[in-house]
Amino acid sequence: MWKMVLFYLPDWKVFMQGFIAFVVPYVLSRFFKWIHHSKEDEGK
Repeated sequence: MWKMVLFYLPDWKVFMQGFIAFVVPYVLSRFFKWIHHSKEDEGK
């Protein structure tokens, strides 16, 4: 059973590429939004 399931899963390198392609830009955008909001709070 598990060998059949693992056969259909992509290699771990594909998961790493997907992680880099989707998660890293999301984290960067959240980080820059947080910096932007913190600068706005300093001005008040």
